[in-house]
This record gives sequence, C-alpha cells and structure tokens, in this order.
Amino acid sequence: MNTSSRWIRRLALILLLGYAPFAYAFSLGDLGRTLEKLEKKPAPQEEPKQQEPAKQPSQTENHNDAEGEEPGLIDLGGALFGVDNKTTGRIKQGLQGFQKLQPLTYDEEKEIGGMLAVEAFNKFGGAYANPKLERYVNLIGKNLAEVSNRPDIDYHFAIIDTQYPNAFATPGGYVLISRGLIEMLQNEAQLAGVLGHEIAHVSNKHALSAIEENRKLQGIGSIANAASGKKLDLLDQLIAFSSQLIFEKGLDPKLEYEADRYGTEFAYRLGYHPKGLLESLKILGQSQESKQSVFNKTHPSFSNRYGSLTKAMGRYQNSAQYPLLAKRFVSFVSPKP
Repeated sequence: MNTSSRWIRRLALILLLGYAPFAYAFSLGDLGRTLEKLEKKPAPQEEPKQQEPAKQPSQTENHNDAEGEEPGLIDLGGALFGVDNKTTGRIKQGLQGFQKLQPLTYDEEKEIGGMLAVEAFNKFGGAYANPKLERYVNLIGKNLAEVSNRPDIDYHFAIIDTQYPNAFATPGGYVLISRGLIEMLQNEAQLAGVLGHEIAHVSNKHALSAIEENRKLQGIGSIANAASGKKLDLLDQLIAFSSQLIFEKGLDPKLEYEADRYGTEFAYRLGYHPKGLLESLKILGQSQESKQSVFNKTHPSFSNRYGSLTKAMGRYQNSAQYPLLAKRFVSFVSPKP
C-alpha cells in the first residue's frame, strides 16, 4: 500500500466513524448499522507487503546433521580454488552466525505472537463471549492501528473473560484486553487510549526487540527450522522467555512510558480527546481490583505513569473540541443480555 492510498484509507475510516472534530454528527445508530454490515460482509484482510526471505542453501543450516550429504556451493568452491576443508568450515560457520543476526520475518513474529496470545487466553480466563462488545473493540482498535507507526500489518483484538484489569500485546499484532478493564472505564476515549498503548508496543516492536536478542543468544536461526524439531528445545526456551517477559516480568519501564505517549498520540490522531489514557491511569490507580492485576507486576506504578504522561500533555493545548464519547461507550459496554 503506497503512502497516498494509505492516507486516503485512513481518512475514509475517520469519516466513517465520525471522529473528526468537524463531523461529530455521526450517530450511535449509524455505528450500529456499520457494525452489522461489517459482521455480514467482513472487509478482506490485506496481506502485509514484504519480500519473502531468500531461501538459504540447506547446507548452511544443517551441514553437520547427516553424513554423506551433497556438497554445497562453498564446498565446491573450496575444492575448485584449492581452499582446505578447515577454512571452508570456518566460512560455513560464519554464514550460520550471519543468519542468526538476521531479524525475524513478519511470519515468524506472527507465529511467536500467536502462541503467546493463546497462552494469554489459557492463563487469564479464556475468551469473553460478547460479540457486540468484541466488534466494538475491534472497530476502534483497527482504526487506531491505521494511524499507528506500523499500519501495514494485520492487528487482532480480543477480550479476556476476567474481572481483573489486564491488557496485553504480543508480537505480530495481537492485542488482548480484559472485560474487567473495559467495564472499569467511563468513555470511548479512555478505551482508545488503553488500546493505543498496547498497539504502541507492537508498532514500536518493544517485546519483539527483546525476543530477537534472546533468540540470538540461544543460537536460534530460523524459527521454522527450530519448530521442525531440530532445535525444538531452544524454541521452547524462547517462548518461555517471551511469556515471562510479557506476562510476569514486564518490559523496561522506559518502554511503558513510551507506549503511554505513543498510545495517547494514536488516539489523538484518530480524533479522540488525548486525555483518555491519562484518565484511565487515574481510574486504575484508585481501583482495588487493579492491585491484584498483572499490571502491578509488569508495569510501573499507575501514579508514576500518570505523572510522566501529564508532563507530555502540553502538546495538546487545542484539544478541547475533541470528544470523549461516553454515551456511545456505555451503550456497548452495558451488561450482555
């Protein structure tokens, strides 16, 4: 998708929702009909435009796995130019090391993120069966992703069935938020701010960078080869590291503060009042249930995040006309029938 068509698409989405400051007349009934149309005829998903990784010769991955295998290009070149086997072996080892330095492809990122998303469902209560609310969260989340710093991948949003306020983002574009957190909020701008924070983790590759570093330390080259069984134990260790990072230990506090700033910016770009995330942090800080949430282990304190984000709000001086959309939020978050 080129830059021009991307911005045309973003503008159309903003006008569709009626979030732009000059288009507040968009009604709740219109949004409901839009959601029903999307449910009956979902828009086709666009595949991310990226070049397929070049297929490496098998000898560079497993030249020691079997005896009597066919010689590779390096072996033939060594024989042709009189290079001894010891030197050829060093070259092949160097190529293997180079492969491990290559960043994960999007498909590999998505595979890891998908496994972590499944684990989140298993750990924190499973999926929340409320199609109306799920469509609502997806519509907001996907529009936010369009104005993020990484709009060219697919994002997936789901609700976890637990009363405790939790939200997670895993590599590849998977964002999960608990019903307890949604029910704690008061308006759509706050929900957009929370989703924007999680989208920022994906768009800025916060967890992915740490996972890539761990992968290199473990000596894992291709995720596909590791999953095939040759290095399955190393892949298990990588997933265990990723799980602990996201669900238990948490990211570097600096990255959480950064995600707060970017999440606020994404919501503002879409037309929401920028204080949405700031208000949600205040609500979470006052909640007793949040004290039992994973947030307390994986994030800086709500008071510290609130203070840090308050300092960044000076850039939004002329945002009084931007909406909070409390009535629309309440209509969708009301208890399911």
